[in-house]
Amino acid sequence: MLLKFFKKLEELKWLPWVGTAPFILIPIAIIFGGKVSRGVGFLAFFASLWVGIILGGMFAHIVSIHLLKTSEDIDKRMTAGGCAFGFLFLPVLVGSFTNANLGTSIEMYSLGAHFLWACVGAGIFFCVCPEKPADGS
Repeated sequence: MLLKFFKKLEELKWLPWVGTAPFILIPIAIIFGGKVSRGVGFLAFFASLWVGIILGGMFAHIVSIHLLKTSEDIDKRMTAGGCAFGFLFLPVLVGSFTNANLGTSIEMYSLGAHFLWACVGAGIFFCVCPEKPADGS
């Protein structure tokens, strides 16, 4: 029953918009408050979450297929690890840039600490292999 619920939830077209609405509306509210550069900086920071997933996965896929010529299983694992690395590290780079140039004042640790934890997260995603769902469930 729970699986049917999540399958129906996946088919809905409006659910992604509801989930991303706060990330879009908060920077727009800041922009209308008179601080355009801060709003644009926060919008860039939140957008970099999704861009990091896409770019990290694409980069890892290209490296595993064309440079390392690995198997399909290793390619899937490297792609998952690349997505995790991009999700964890690209927003830090964008946040660091927006702090310096747009005055967003996003609090962060050092880039080295974020890089270390992005590598750890990517390693965890590489090592954890999801099981294939059973067809009858």
